[in-house]
Amino acid sequence: MKKLLFPRIAGIFLLVAVAATALLWAGGRFGVPKSRLEQDLRSSQHIPDNWTVVGDVTADAAVFLFYPPEQNTYGVTVYRNEPGLSFGYFFRGSHTVAGVQGTTDELPAEVERIPLPGTGLTAYVSMNTAGVERLEQNDGNTVESHPLDDHAPFVLLLRNAGEVAFYDGDGTIVETRTRSQ
Repeated sequence: MKKLLFPRIAGIFLLVAVAATALLWAGGRFGVPKSRLEQDLRSSQHIPDNWTVVGDVTADAAVFLFYPPEQNTYGVTVYRNEPGLSFGYFFRGSHTVAGVQGTTDELPAEVERIPLPGTGLTAYVSMNTAGVERLEQNDGNTVESHPLDDHAPFVLLLRNAGEVAFYDGDGTIVETRTRSQ
């Protein structure tokens, strides 16, 4: 009889461990998988289905911009994929911006710059009310130019980008404003 007791106890312990792991996994304790980031964002931030979500995801971080069809307000959410025992991304912060009267004209024209310490990444987020059509990166040796849609909101995650400048259709620099995470 004693020989059967150990396998039963070990089996019960294994079942409890599997159940606890499943509960922690389902609760996001190990992180949100890349494939479920938008779903997690929409449910945790209570974003309606008719709102647009745009984002950029790397192995280290994910940043999302979300806004309604009227484009008169927006929110930004940051996730980080932390080193160690994690299998996904963890929510690290969110903010919203809205005009007092709820008009597009009241939204900031500058590009938000959000440094992500410890990752070497910087997020650039904009509703693009300034009509940004070009991004230039200067790493000290070369200058790279990248076209952007001057009518579309954007999120860019850039690694060790050096100096970054955004230009509108007239070639005028669009200001950036740094926001801490």
